[in-house]
Amino acid sequence: MSQGRKIITNLAEMLALERIEHNIYRGHAPADGFSRLFGGCVVAQALLAAYDTVDEQVCHSLHSYFIHPGDPQKPVLFEVDRARDGGSFATRRVIALQDGRQILNLAASFQKPADGFEHQMAFDPAIPMPEMLIDDDLRGEHMGLQLRNISVPRPGMVAEERPPYHQMWFRSAWPLGPEIRHHQAALAYASDYPMLPVMVQPHPVTWKTPGFQFASLDHSLWFHRPFDFTRWHLCAMDTPSTSGGRGLGRGTIYAQDGTLVASVAQEGMLRMRQ
Repeated sequence: MSQGRKIITNLAEMLALERIEHNIYRGHAPADGFSRLFGGCVVAQALLAAYDTVDEQVCHSLHSYFIHPGDPQKPVLFEVDRARDGGSFATRRVIALQDGRQILNLAASFQKPADGFEHQMAFDPAIPMPEMLIDDDLRGEHMGLQLRNISVPRPGMVAEERPPYHQMWFRSAWPLGPEIRHHQAALAYASDYPMLPVMVQPHPVTWKTPGFQFASLDHSLWFHRPFDFTRWHLCAMDTPSTSGGRGLGRGTIYAQDGTLVASVAQEGMLRMRQ
């Protein structure tokens, strides 16, 4: 991978992949000053690489595994396998590589828009609206991502035991255009921010606790309904279990009008080095 790093300054630039050849794409990381490539960036770009190989279908689910840490100073190559094209559904598999080594693999399923049964979990109208809160930068402000936590300090920042749930509003302050693929990719990027912090909320540690090690192991999303991610969305999260050096985080994502638009789940490595 000989091409040098391209400087990315906002969310829209990060979501603009380069098509190298048939089924092969290149993406670049934002210049956020961190030593590891943010996992949500790779998930979002892998989804867009898959999207470029389907027609009118819309992604309804994706499942990804983080395999090796990525280097934000280097571009990422995405190879798409067109696993299946059916009448209603299409399946794609994407491998993300740096220096010939897999850093992530992703499977995504796409469906032609269809009508059917409708129900959703209720939205809590007592939740404080985003207009009542202030921006809380979680590594995303310089990219045009706004985050507003309902309870502060945010998870992972204080060494005290807190309830195993958290709620946060987020949106893209950067225009994303009319295509649903870019709104889904932006949500995939944003939804990786809060999951690990919520997993440690029931435990008296912070990111700076000596010996504490953490990393995302996987990331899954289910898209239920169309949405506009330039508007505020609530991510209501809980962490039902930590065991065996791992934790599980889950979230339901609502538009501000109460429409349930997506669900997210992630498992993370959480352990104290002896």
